[in-house]
Amino acid sequence: MALNPAYEAIGKGFVQQYYALFDDPSQRPNLVNMYNVETSFMTFEGIQLQGSKNIMEKLTSLSFQKINRLITAVDSQPMFDGGVLINVLGRLQTDEDPAHAYIQTFVLKPIGTSFYVQHDVFRLALHDSCDDDPPHAYSQIFVLKPLGGSFYCAHDIFRLNIHNSA
Repeated sequence: MALNPAYEAIGKGFVQQYYALFDDPSQRPNLVNMYNVETSFMTFEGIQLQGSKNIMEKLTSLSFQKINRLITAVDSQPMFDGGVLINVLGRLQTDEDPAHAYIQTFVLKPIGTSFYVQHDVFRLALHDSCDDDPPHAYSQIFVLKPLGGSFYCAHDIFRLNIHNSA
């Protein structure tokens, strides 16, 4: 399969659709349709989950009802199997908690004329620091592919976690 030339539009459209469902507690259960029963993986704040059933148990157990989300950047790359690698940088506030930066990475895999989420990694960008001027947080995603007895880096997305606010 070849690189998908529409990868940027697919990435932005997917992010918009995913968060529209996620951010509405009554719609959140519909995210099950985006994950595969067996081959989808999620890492949520360090917790590893496999399969749509386990992923949905985690997502529907989240107790917050209100989400304010600001998406700062969506970086996408085409993958050699026709999939799309997506990295989202943003800020979110749940209920009355303070807003925090977050990073979420998705790997979309083609299935027929559509896609499913094969990998989903979510992490709040929380840092313990007592410095007056701490360095900026960053995210970097690598996709490694086997090459003989080793690996090579097929994809690399780097983003400083800098948010412009009005």
